[in-house]
Amino acid sequence: MSKSTLALLTLLAGGWVHAAPLLRIVVGSAEPAPFIQHTSTQLSGPVIDLTRQAAEHCGLNAQFRQLPARRLLRGLALNQADAAAMLSFQTDRAKQMLYPMRDGSADSRLRLTALSYVLYVPQDSTLRWDGYRLDLPEDDSVGVNRGWSVTRVLKARRIPTEAGADLEENFAKLQAGRIAAFAMHEPGGDAYLAQHPQLRMKKLLPPLKTENNYLVFAKAYGQAHPERMRCVWSQLPSLRRQLDLP
Repeated sequence: MSKSTLALLTLLAGGWVHAAPLLRIVVGSAEPAPFIQHTSTQLSGPVIDLTRQAAEHCGLNAQFRQLPARRLLRGLALNQADAAAMLSFQTDRAKQMLYPMRDGSADSRLRLTALSYVLYVPQDSTLRWDGYRLDLPEDDSVGVNRGWSVTRVLKARRIPTEAGADLEENFAKLQAGRIAAFAMHEPGGDAYLAQHPQLRMKKLLPPLKTENNYLVFAKAYGQAHPERMRCVWSQLPSLRRQLDLP
């Protein structure tokens, strides 16, 4: 046996080499590019890079899994995952999971990114939106991704909504005239339309809402590993600037 092999075995036996603790992170399956990109084998994109690097800075091995929005929220509330990426702040969610907080509100400094939601309509649509009122015809509705918080924004303005599985389904419904508009965050909607110019859509401005999205931890994980949780959050501001995320 060589001296180098013997030295390595000695280190292993003495407990010097350890696998990094696992951090199980769930991500909504409807989250689109450019922030999160889905393939058949892995997740990528700047938000995934940001989260992974933050975990690595804290000695953790981040592993990601896609889930539909409702299963994601339920799984996190039941501590079936350690954290979830890209969740906006909602009071009812904050009762079941842990956000980075400051003075009673989610701490925007520790966000993953900020997203503006806009209304997409066909190029020939005559719908008008002034930031307060949408002149939606009777029996028409606005499409939303199922489980997304923008639904609440629309309902608060008494705008009828119709849920679809994801942006692909909702843009298809919009093109077919089954919905009058689609409420989607601007970077994701713009990226999708750039890849599908045949859809011939336009945006109605101003945005419906701009909101921060967070890395949220399961209560059990945060209570068991508060230092790890705070460490990961603390890495986000500088890493977010390096990755040029809003």
